[in-house]
Amino acid sequence: MTRSEWDEYSRVDRAQAVTAPCLAFSGKDVMLSFRFSWRPVATDLMYLAKDTGTVSGVTDPRSISFGYKTIIGTDGAISQAPCKTKGGNYFTLTLQLPQIKPTDQTHRKDIEKFMRAYFPATVKTLGCK
Repeated sequence: MTRSEWDEYSRVDRAQAVTAPCLAFSGKDVMLSFRFSWRPVATDLMYLAKDTGTVSGVTDPRSISFGYKTIIGTDGAISQAPCKTKGGNYFTLTLQLPQIKPTDQTHRKDIEKFMRAYFPATVKTLGCK
């Protein structure tokens, strides 16, 4: 498969609220990996970050003070908000940055800044209250 300079692969269907991935590519390299997830109950974000392998793994996660339950790691982040949909009562977004080495501490502030902008905008598009 040939990819343009920037490309996206997504199985996310907001109307159906089904858990699915969304990948942003630069050439053949995955630059941003998202996981959109809807569940009936709130999820323990630290558990997701540390104990579920590659699906939601985030290295060295730390909670931040934010309007949404959020953890930021060295190579990704996870945020969660109440969101009543067909798929459940809570929406969780995982961001993973596979190009960042887990030991690289220099991107944590950039990841936090991104999530502070991206997550509320995503929640708004979902119509969450």
